[in-house]
Amino acid sequence: MEVEKCIKERRSVRQYLDKKIEWNKVAKILEAARHAPNAGNIQNWRFIVVDNKEKKENLAKAALNQSFLGEAGIIIVVCHIEKEIKRFYGKKAEVYSIQNTAAAVQNIMLRAFSLGLGSCWIGAFDEEAVKSELKVPNDVSIDAMVTLGYSKEKAKMPKRIDLKEIVYFEEWNNKVK
Repeated sequence: MEVEKCIKERRSVRQYLDKKIEWNKVAKILEAARHAPNAGNIQNWRFIVVDNKEKKENLAKAALNQSFLGEAGIIIVVCHIEKEIKRFYGKKAEVYSIQNTAAAVQNIMLRAFSLGLGSCWIGAFDEEAVKSELKVPNDVSIDAMVTLGYSKEKAKMPKRIDLKEIVYFEEWNNKVK
């Protein structure tokens, strides 16, 4: 599928069919995450694939009771290990780590869409509850969860702000070029 089509047509999906995701698709999605740009090519991200119904329901509770997580085919929990990047980037390590995982999440969502799957980026959750459920060590941070599944709905295109309102040239608020 063409990249521009994926970028423009991908939507956040919160209603999924009760249909199993093929593992070869999950592997392709994780491969896309692995190829995301990252600071210093340190690749300090880690991905936990959650398929177990009870665990997905517990993650839904940890995500401020967003029940649709329990209905997703799979949840990918996106983590980073800061100590792996800290020795190179010091105080900026946390920022770079979050940027790394954000790029990986974008790749996950675009690749999922290209394979006919819906997805949703989850940022609102109780990190300690997620860590407890998945036995994540204290020195690992959880940055996001991504639901994956076959969409039950065709999500509508949300209104986008016009480029002339969000792009400046050479300095803040200069809209003239």
